[in-house]
Amino acid sequence: MLTYPLAFLAGAIGAVLGWFLTGFAASYLAGLAGVSDMEGGRAMFAFWGVGPFGALAGLVLGVLIVLRYQGGYRGLAGLAGRTAAVVIGLAAATGLGLWIYSLSGDVLVTNGPAPRLAFEIRFPPDAVLPAKLEGVGVDLDTDKNSMPAAYLRTGSDGTRPVLSGVVELYFRTSHRIVVLRVKGEPDRLFLLKLASNPSASAEFGAWQPVDHVADRPDGALRRGTKEDGYEIRYLVERN
Repeated sequence: MLTYPLAFLAGAIGAVLGWFLTGFAASYLAGLAGVSDMEGGRAMFAFWGVGPFGALAGLVLGVLIVLRYQGGYRGLAGLAGRTAAVVIGLAAATGLGLWIYSLSGDVLVTNGPAPRLAFEIRFPPDAVLPAKLEGVGVDLDTDKNSMPAAYLRTGSDGTRPVLSGVVELYFRTSHRIVVLRVKGEPDRLFLLKLASNPSASAEFGAWQPVDHVADRPDGALRRGTKEDGYEIRYLVERN
């Protein structure tokens, strides 16, 4: 009954040892061959280009040793089939662990571009935006970070100016606020109605009025209304 758990353990240990031993050996040999280590290039090549082959060899060797000497399997067919089963099981367990981690981690995407929020902020009729948007900024504030928006540009919806841009959704959180800052005016806050890990959107949602305006003498926030004339709509882009 201990054969397969031990085979799993030996395979995992063999993979780790094989990765590091192969990586260090490849790095040493690459150095002898004159491969440059500028910006860690040699180490990247050794551990990510060559190391995985050593990991695979260590994984298979560790499993074979346990099956041969603990399980008592001798035949080639029996060893090959059981080794393949253990390797597939280890790969599935590793994939499941990574998937669970991706669901529970703070960062939305760890192996690719972060999702982006594309937004449009509609100003009151006949409002005038500063030339070249000087003194105009939009930030995405969360309970984990603050990100400035990029690619700010202007458009119009009839007589109403529209400010658009994009900002990265880096962390998993349900507390996201878009803050519009215009020099000489109070900050305006829009609470985003997004899930902590939002799905991509095919089109912009409905216009949403500003939620809070910091226009009291003491800088405190008051609840926004439709009469304030500021609205936002947005969509989520994912690769």
